[in-house]
Amino acid sequence: MIYVFLGNEANILKRKIDTLIKELNIDNIINYDYDDYNIIDILNEVNYVDLFNDKKLIIVSNFSFKKIKDKEEKEFIKYIDNMNDNIIIFKCIDSSLDERKTLTKKLREKCKIEELKKMDYKSLNEYITNMFVVNHKKITYDQVKEILSRCEYNDDFAINETEKLLLYKLGEEVITDEDIEKVISKNTEKEMFTLTDAVMKKNIKQIYESFNILIKSNIDPVVIIDSLEKQFRTLYQVKILSQTMNEKDIVKKLGINAYVVKKTYENINNYNEMEILDNLYELSNLDIDIKINGLDKYKVLENFFLKI
Repeated sequence: MIYVFLGNEANILKRKIDTLIKELNIDNIINYDYDDYNIIDILNEVNYVDLFNDKKLIIVSNFSFKKIKDKEEKEFIKYIDNMNDNIIIFKCIDSSLDERKTLTKKLREKCKIEELKKMDYKSLNEYITNMFVVNHKKITYDQVKEILSRCEYNDDFAINETEKLLLYKLGEEVITDEDIEKVISKNTEKEMFTLTDAVMKKNIKQIYESFNILIKSNIDPVVIIDSLEKQFRTLYQVKILSQTMNEKDIVKKLGINAYVVKKTYENINNYNEMEILDNLYELSNLDIDIKINGLDKYKVLENFFLKI
């Protein structure tokens, strides 16, 4: 079977794939970066029978149908018509498929394609509410609204914060207003350009100078973590989209300030995609270490900066 996930919603994509991996229950997982390989390489791996004949799950990152050559496309179509038991997941950076192409028609007919879009308010409200339902937690409609408001209706941020709240309430059934106040960070709009720009540029000296200034100004490290998470998410989106779009089109696609895109665009070569995702997950873990595990919020952030 072949799965194609379209879009650049990093956290939603990760959750989709993690869920799929759990459902498929395949231990032999092989990762490919399409920047370094082509479709022939991937099909050769799919068709190769190793000594133990284990079922394979092949995950292809940075995939784009626009990069497939004619010869590769023919081989791809041939494989779709004769798929084996192995699984391929394509993490596709394209926003849409060319429905006129034979390859697209074959994929629609015999494979599974899903477009991962940023959720609107109704969808996000339902998604967050369901997270509490499946974890057997009691929460009111107004409390869910408060969570979304604190997260400024950002789906990645709201999902991350909800997971922290669920972890905090492990073993307890009822969500209280005090729980939300304590655990869910407010996604502040306060400008911290100097620090975030220094992190994007990997300027260690400037990072610590700015960090000390912010701490002396009584800015909570949790607020800094939230700001950095937002900046790394933007960096990831701009980096992915820049492969097929110019700055003007990226501004239109993301619906954010042109200056923000311009400054982010200047830093896209300072981190590769895995580094960006690793930093996003690390920042999320820092928040858990502070809010749930009670670690020193200044020390954990300082340790993060040391790894930049």
